[in-house]
Amino acid sequence: MKLTLKQISDVTDSVVDTDVFLYDLHVTTPPENLTRQRHQDFVVNGKESEIDKEYKLTSKCNSIIVWSIFTKVAADYFYKTKYLPEILDKLNQKFNQYDIDFGYDDYNLNRKQFAVRSGAGKISKTSIVFSEKFGLNVKFDLIFTNAVFDECNELSDKLLYENCEGCDAPCQSNCPQECRMNYALVDWEKCLNFIDHEFLFEHPDQMCRLCIESCPYSNAILETIDEKYGKHMNPKFSYLN
Repeated sequence: MKLTLKQISDVTDSVVDTDVFLYDLHVTTPPENLTRQRHQDFVVNGKESEIDKEYKLTSKCNSIIVWSIFTKVAADYFYKTKYLPEILDKLNQKFNQYDIDFGYDDYNLNRKQFAVRSGAGKISKTSIVFSEKFGLNVKFDLIFTNAVFDECNELSDKLLYENCEGCDAPCQSNCPQECRMNYALVDWEKCLNFIDHEFLFEHPDQMCRLCIESCPYSNAILETIDEKYGKHMNPKFSYLN
């Protein structure tokens, strides 16, 4: 039995608040080589022991659903605890009878490789994935399944965002740490204390997003999206909305 992304979105819509939550879905297959999560992600999340760990997907994993979440605020991953567990439960309740399972990797695999492979976005000069639908104001998450989809993409070329070529790169020139950017954040250590710090996760309004906010192409997309979307989902920070 093949599934469609419409079936996945129907279940998702039954869980999320579509009046304020904007998302998109793509799907891809497991790549030949899995990319480990970034060194700094493991350090920040207290997973130093995971840095050199190899991850493998079981042979039962046929597809990875890429969930693109529109967000114009910093450090809001509340959807992982608010929505994702219930979405997984409902998907399994609905499709387990057809021997189709859905699972999660506890955010251990690098999201970029799947976002780009699925066609959800392309790598920008900042090293952030640029979503055609949401620009740089996007977060990605994954759902793993043994289901098969006709809509599956397996992109392997033209993976860099074209508009970065020839751009005067305000993302780089406006960086307060003067980080070098060349489709990879070369100076991620400089960036670290401005975006990945315990204090900042408690005060996300002070977290740096200058490279995102400086992109004219991302801002052009942002202007087309209703202002009601992309605010803090965590009620702890609702005062910032």
